[in-house]
Amino acid sequence: ATSFWSKLRNICIRFAGLILSVVFIMVTTAVLVDSDGAASPCSSCRYVSCVPFPPWAGEDNKWWYCDDCSRVTADAKLDSSGYYSLSLTCPDGAIEEIDLSDQLVTDRQWIRRQLPTFCRKHCDNLFAS
Repeated sequence: ATSFWSKLRNICIRFAGLILSVVFIMVTTAVLVDSDGAASPCSSCRYVSCVPFPPWAGEDNKWWYCDDCSRVTADAKLDSSGYYSLSLTCPDGAIEEIDLSDQLVTDRQWIRRQLPTFCRKHCDNLFAS
């Protein structure tokens, strides 16, 4: 048989857990409501909340990525033989010059689809500052 003090201790621990859970939910809700939706209230949380998947796939074959390379932009230079150069604006604002002359690229849509891959290969910082 359990003693009175053991039962009282278990009730107190459960009550404290309930109170702490309600407080944490209220604090989290307040932080999210106060947020503008664009900026994260926790800049390092992206490392906890996202994992590139599947982890066994090669770097070019992930189903999703946790970087900001999906938002990069670029200016491509075109001559009579095709696109020969690409000025890629990395997520942190740095400009990377990429030589395309050896690839004989003529398809603008192919370049657009390859921008995240170029970002991951050529940009030093893959996250917006």
